[in-house]
Amino acid sequence: MTKNLTCHECDGKCCKYIVIEIDIPETEKDFDDIKWYVCHENTFVFIDEDGTWNLEFATPCKYINEKNLCEVYENRPNICRDYSQEVCPFHNKYKELQRFSNVKEVEEYIEKIFKKGLHTCKKEDQC
Repeated sequence: MTKNLTCHECDGKCCKYIVIEIDIPETEKDFDDIKWYVCHENTFVFIDEDGTWNLEFATPCKYINEKNLCEVYENRPNICRDYSQEVCPFHNKYKELQRFSNVKEVEEYIEKIFKKGLHTCKKEDQC
């Protein structure tokens, strides 16, 4: 049975953050950049379930109202129009392999994973 997907039951998750894919870190200098990212408030780095590294800014769109509805819906940007409810975190189970919210977590990853050679890339990438 196909689930009827609607935004009217949602808490507006997709309108409360920005995620940008970043290169998979290959050096300690790359990890230093990740430490810098997570030093900023409401900024995170995470590894998606497919091995993609992402930089997340937890910041709401200025056009989402208190009912979690878009105030400029008819004139919203194309990126919003192209967003599919099929990938919406409200309607789908989503798993992150790793999330970094502070420098200590990045340093622990470097010690436990990166320096031991357990750091991996997406299958189509090669570190």
